[in-house]
Amino acid sequence: MAKKFRQRRPERRPRKITTKLGDKISQHVSGIRHLFGENCEAMFVGSDGRRMSVTEIGTCLKHELREAGIDRPKQVTMLLRHHLGQGLADQGTPADMIAELLGHNSTVAARAYVTATPNIARIKEKALGKSSVYQRIMRSFVTGEVIQRRDTSTERAIRGVIDTQYIGNIGACALPVHTHCPYNPVYACYTCKKFHPFADGRHEQVKEALQREAQRFIDMAEQAGDLIHNRPLAQHQTTILAVSATIERCRQHMEDANDDDV
Repeated sequence: MAKKFRQRRPERRPRKITTKLGDKISQHVSGIRHLFGENCEAMFVGSDGRRMSVTEIGTCLKHELREAGIDRPKQVTMLLRHHLGQGLADQGTPADMIAELLGHNSTVAARAYVTATPNIARIKEKALGKSSVYQRIMRSFVTGEVIQRRDTSTERAIRGVIDTQYIGNIGACALPVHTHCPYNPVYACYTCKKFHPFADGRHEQVKEALQREAQRFIDMAEQAGDLIHNRPLAQHQTTILAVSATIERCRQHMEDANDDDV
């Protein structure tokens, strides 16, 4: 709980753990006491039997990560937190519980972990794909109809930059060719009636780039202590959902086209 904004002393909260984990911790502590005496109560000690400081533990973690081929010395604690959050999400842990365990003030960051979970995404896709109501919603979604890339002129194709990555071949804009859209390309397209997504467009690439950028917003907002009312994060979540819906529409469009060919 040491990542709270401007918090000098780490907050401590009691946690329940499994019996198996408790046994492992007990064995670890018993081994330390066997080496350095019964009065030693620390879990992390140096070669001299002295309790290790937070800085010393961080140095050891940096060394271990470097040995594993991950040389990012300034992001050790952040990497471990992300790994914990994503691991919990992969196991189906609710967003509010992830937020509680990581010490977040809201579930915005935790929802990003859950959104990025491939297993959860496949389960949702499979369940929603069988719903006739969901199919009707997808057909009436806010974007225009799905089209083929070969039927579109180069002037109407949409290109843009997300997370410093150039992305093109996602769809076409129905506005007149010489009209300049007042909104940011790609970000605004997936919630615009004038946007016609390509059936084989790079929508997965857009989704991954948006998720990376959203995670960077989360990291910065965490450091500033401003995760509760953060409009850029909310906008990214909305856009990611819209892109996911477009991916499903395009998949359904391709399946229908293949059925027609048969």
